[in-house]
Amino acid sequence: MNGKIALNYIYLSPHHAGGKDQVGLNLLKGFYENKDISDICIICFEYSEKSLRCIAPGAEIIVLKSPRIQNELQRYLYICYTNTILIPKIIRKYKISLLFHLSCNTGIHKQRVTSVVLPHDIKQIAHRKLPGLTVPFYKYILFKIMYYMDFKLNDGIIAISEVDRREIQTCYPSCASKVFQIYNPIDCACFHENGTCEAQNIIAINLQFLHKNVITLIKAFEKVKEKIDDNLILVGDVPERVSFLKEYVIKNNLQKRVKFTGFLSDSERISLLQKSRLYVNPTLYEGFGMTAVEAMILGVPVLVSKIETNYEVTLGMCEYYEPAEDSDILAAKILECMDKPIKDMDLEKISQQIYGKYNYKIIAKQYRNYFMRMIGK
Repeated sequence: MNGKIALNYIYLSPHHAGGKDQVGLNLLKGFYENKDISDICIICFEYSEKSLRCIAPGAEIIVLKSPRIQNELQRYLYICYTNTILIPKIIRKYKISLLFHLSCNTGIHKQRVTSVVLPHDIKQIAHRKLPGLTVPFYKYILFKIMYYMDFKLNDGIIAISEVDRREIQTCYPSCASKVFQIYNPIDCACFHENGTCEAQNIIAINLQFLHKNVITLIKAFEKVKEKIDDNLILVGDVPERVSFLKEYVIKNNLQKRVKFTGFLSDSERISLLQKSRLYVNPTLYEGFGMTAVEAMILGVPVLVSKIETNYEVTLGMCEYYEPAEDSDILAAKILECMDKPIKDMDLEKISQQIYGKYNYKIIAKQYRNYFMRMIGK
């Protein structure tokens, strides 16, 4: 191969707290364990260097100085500046043949080499209006322009599900031929412990966005709390935009039964999942839905809203309810799931099938093959 594959990881957040970050970290781990790292270099800000070196010791890492970011707009502008001004210099200096952007906002001109973008989803465009939630018009326009520029200027677009692929092709038909579907890489089987005899509590993960629809779960739990002993454990930060979740819990005297954990590390989150009796995701929208897949791999019973993406990525192998915003239906389904005897062997079978499809090393190989095709190798 004449040049290198560059993984543009400047999109990683300082604390690696989101699903998009986890995709990048799992993918790198897959490349490393597949021994496909020799012709790969990683571009990142200095706060990501240590964690990346832990995942892929010996990998070539190009470290950029991160700015003093005060808000999301400044971060957006600096990433755009980096991709427009600094990345082309790196491409020339390190003889890069393919550039992979871990997220959108890839700059304002086309790179001189083959480039691929992973948008994760286009929720703000494809689902501007969800029940009780509408993306403001100015944000809709900004995202519409950003995705258009990214899709036009890059040679490949990776969709994380078949639903995501169709939405990108429908909303941006001029770029439809560029879209290629690869599922997200999952890495949690190493934590898998057999048996759920000590399982307790209902758990939900990812609270920070309105479309996660956690308020419906809280209201559903409120309806069933006198019929079950389990508590509701809500994992993740609670920023200002969803502070009403805590306010509702306090107002309705649910503090003893509804617990907010705040941010948890991967090991803490996995440990809590393993000990849970039921994982619930009442989301209104998902591009992929990693946490439900992780729970299934860990042998946890899973209940999710029956939106199209959830059904696709869980392979129709868990419990579903609809419509997503109906707390009465969700409450009834929770009770049904809690009463339903599930054999450990069934959970193990589900775990093996799900992990066989989304194993990070398998997905990393799919990415690798795709990159090779993109540069004619």
